[in-house]
Amino acid sequence: MSPMIDLQLHTLRKSPTEFLSSLATDCERLGIENFDLYGDFHSDAQKSYLRQFESEVAGHFGKEDGVFCLSGGIAQSIVLSINAKKNQSVSSKTGAFACHPTSHLLLHENNHFDVLLDMQAVVLNPTPIESVYDPDRLKDVGCYGLAPIRLSHVQDMFASLDGTQTSPTSCTVTYPKSDIPINSLDVSIFILELPHREIGGKLTPWNEVKEISVLCKARNIIFHCDGARIFEASAGYGHKSVKQTAEPFDTVYISFYKGLANGIGGAMLLGDADFCTEARVWLRRFGGNLYSVLPYAVASWSGFRRNCLVGSSCHDNLNDFGRFSFDHRQKKLARVLKLLQSNSAISSIVTFDPAIPDTNMVHGYLNRPYDECIEALKMVEQSTGIRVLSRLRRCEFGSRFEWVMGESNFMIADDAFLTGWDSFAQVLLED
Repeated sequence: MSPMIDLQLHTLRKSPTEFLSSLATDCERLGIENFDLYGDFHSDAQKSYLRQFESEVAGHFGKEDGVFCLSGGIAQSIVLSINAKKNQSVSSKTGAFACHPTSHLLLHENNHFDVLLDMQAVVLNPTPIESVYDPDRLKDVGCYGLAPIRLSHVQDMFASLDGTQTSPTSCTVTYPKSDIPINSLDVSIFILELPHREIGGKLTPWNEVKEISVLCKARNIIFHCDGARIFEASAGYGHKSVKQTAEPFDTVYISFYKGLANGIGGAMLLGDADFCTEARVWLRRFGGNLYSVLPYAVASWSGFRRNCLVGSSCHDNLNDFGRFSFDHRQKKLARVLKLLQSNSAISSIVTFDPAIPDTNMVHGYLNRPYDECIEALKMVEQSTGIRVLSRLRRCEFGSRFEWVMGESNFMIADDAFLTGWDSFAQVLLED
């Protein structure tokens, strides 16, 4: 029996036994002979594999230092904690940060910034249709058509907070407490996600990223990159290295279990030496410096080298780097999308946002009810051996999904995508 072809699965999955066995091999490849202890805060790269790992990644991004964290939630909380009251005005009792309405901090972290840090979010709304921000609605119906943060949105935000805005073309709201007065002096951090995950991997134009950086520096605001998928963004911009992508930002958060697919989790904060010294203090305060983080750190270091460093010992074959390249993944997705969109049956049931992907990610919206799509997907899988979609959600359009081109589905022939999707469309159109 032929193995199932899963068009949506982007990560090569290992069994727990295979994963733990690979950690032993990775330790040998990376020359790790000792455990880290409580974050190795007082060690250096000559004595600690963890500090060597942090130093290697920081250098790759052009930053002075890095701090390994177990999760992005801890990492982003540390950034907010360090800067919470930095720019707080005399008239205000709370600090604030600015971000896109689809920021992970707003949609998926239970308002921790308000409950734990007494901070408010200044939400830039690229489509000013509602004066009340409701993240639950975005989670329920999806974010079709939303734009990424643009320079004009930032300029309008500052004008609104300064009380100088004369045009009603944009809407800036505070969340979760919309009745708390916030002015531009209260904003200590501006967070830009690269790419914007919830809107299909869209990117803020690079020249505008640099202009936003200039605006933040002029106002003494930390410009922070939510770079959970910064490797994908860097390829989308056509940058030669992530160092170029990270350059405009004061601090950067990166993830090791998404595009780098380390299989277990892990994140890192990058910035100057003073920031990282303070970040280690906050890591301890959040209980993040475990007795040892070796399984997480080793898997992350191996994933980083395998995906980002040409000629790394973590490649079983030096030619592997081509297929793991984020640039190759983005081009593959763009090519497959063009193929699908040229098929009239397929294009009649699904809309991709964006139509031409900025990165190796896109969101899709099916104009058919969820239950109907599930039944059609089962029929196609049984008749063709192709699993078109394995993760589908309900929305007001009908159904929606996220599609990432990764190291697993990258290896599938383009024709298989067309065959699977055409079969899916034909089943739906028969009803």
